[in-house]
Amino acid sequence: MSLFPRQPRLRFFDLMLDKPKWQESTVLDIGGNRGNLLIDATMMTELETRKFKPSAYTCMDVDKEAIEAGKSSHPEANWVHHNAFNNIYNIDGIDELAFPFADNTFDIVCAYSVYSHTTFKQFIHDLLEVLRVCKPNGSIAITLVDIGSVKYFVEKRKEDYKELRLPINWDDIKDKGPLDYVYYVDSDLLLDEIYSRNKMNHLVTVYNLKWLSTWLKTNLQIDNEVKYPPQGHVQRTIIIKNNPTIPDVSKLQELYNEHNNLVDIHP
Repeated sequence: MSLFPRQPRLRFFDLMLDKPKWQESTVLDIGGNRGNLLIDATMMTELETRKFKPSAYTCMDVDKEAIEAGKSSHPEANWVHHNAFNNIYNIDGIDELAFPFADNTFDIVCAYSVYSHTTFKQFIHDLLEVLRVCKPNGSIAITLVDIGSVKYFVEKRKEDYKELRLPINWDDIKDKGPLDYVYYVDSDLLLDEIYSRNKMNHLVTVYNLKWLSTWLKTNLQIDNEVKYPPQGHVQRTIIIKNNPTIPDVSKLQELYNEHNNLVDIHP
C-alpha cells in the first residue's frame, strides 16, 4: 500500500475554490488514497463550513489497499477502487476506464497530485469524466505541475523519499521547459510522449499551463482558470465551474473517441 507523505488539502482546495459550501456538498476526491480530504475534515476544530459529512464524501483511487485502509477507518464514507491503468501505480489496470458514477453526482470534484503523474491523454479522458459526474454549477479543482513549480517538486520528492534515487537534473528541466507538456521518467529521461505500458518508478508530467488553459478553451470550449498555490504547496490548480457554458459532455466524448488513436487530440 502506498501511503504517501501529505499536506493538508482541504484548506488548499477551500482557498482555490473560493470557499465553497462544503457542508452542503457531495465531494469526490480523485486519487484520495486513504481519504485525504476526509482526514482533513475530521481533524479540523475550527471553521465548520469547511467540514462535510463522511456520507457525502467519496474517495476514488487506483490503490486498492489504500482504499481498504480508508474504509476501515471511516466505513460511513464511500470508497471506490478505480482499476485504471497508470504507469507507476497500476500497470495491470484498464485503459480509458469510465468513472463508476452516474451523471451529475457530485457538487465538488478535487484531484491533488494525480494528473501530474499521468499522460496528457489520460488527463483529458478523465477530465471529460469529471465534467460528466460533476453537477451543473458544480466546482472542479485539479492540480498540475508547471515549469515554475517543478524545482520545488523535485526537491520535495527527494526529501520525502530519501531511500529512492531521483536523478532528475534541474538544469535539464529548466533548459528544456515545455512548449506544451513533457514527461520526466526515471533516470532523467525526457519524453515528448509515452506509448509504453511498462512499469515506471517515477513519472512527472510538466505542463505549460498557459498553453493547456488555452488548449482547453479553444479545442474543447472548456472555460477554466489557472490559480497559483499558497505558500508550501507545489502544484498549480486548474479551476473549472461546470456551468451552462461548458459544452455537452457527450459531444466532447464523441470528439475524444473519434481521435482515439491519437495522443494529442486535434478536432
